[in-house]
Amino acid sequence: MTNDFLKKSYNPGLALESGLDLVPKIRRLQEAFLRADKPVIYVTDRHLKSDFELKKWGPHSMKGTKGSAIVDGLYTKGLYLLERDWRKKDVEGFKKGQLLFEVEKGTYSGFTDNGGHPTALQPLLERLKFKPGDKLYITGLHTNCCDKHTAADAYFRGYVPVMVTDCTTAFEDVDGTMGMGHDRALNYEKYWYEAQTEPSKEVLKEIK
Repeated sequence: MTNDFLKKSYNPGLALESGLDLVPKIRRLQEAFLRADKPVIYVTDRHLKSDFELKKWGPHSMKGTKGSAIVDGLYTKGLYLLERDWRKKDVEGFKKGQLLFEVEKGTYSGFTDNGGHPTALQPLLERLKFKPGDKLYITGLHTNCCDKHTAADAYFRGYVPVMVTDCTTAFEDVDGTMGMGHDRALNYEKYWYEAQTEPSKEVLKEIK
């Protein structure tokens, strides 16, 4: 949920401005999770010039640029950042009670960085005492790309991906070029990754 992905004034070719409609809904979820002492984790593209996927998509959400900043309206106060070049000491470096995190990445999945190297997400989840069978609620862009690959890697690690249906979206796949749009991606994730699909109002009921 960075500026480049949501605002054409930053990236005319890749921005999905309808995704801005998700911001207040995701914000409500963030606030509810934090009130319930549950962690909130951004997994954010912060690309480097060496990232392989730039050959397909061109420069976007480049580390150090305003385009890679989290879009206004989401909750970021007190965020603990785990950068691309994270080390074990970084995952161990936050204090008890820290609930808001950002993990940088360079590929589609929140778990996998450029070249197949791991992001800090799995070590962070372990530090937060997540275990197989626990739910990971997935929001943001895009249902058929980053969300999908993150759901897959979550499933392969034993977690239960929960796709928050009105807090995820994707470009319309009118001619089938992308393989699937938002709705078909949700069905794919349900079938292949045993993902649960819930609207945000149901998620809010669960975490109260």
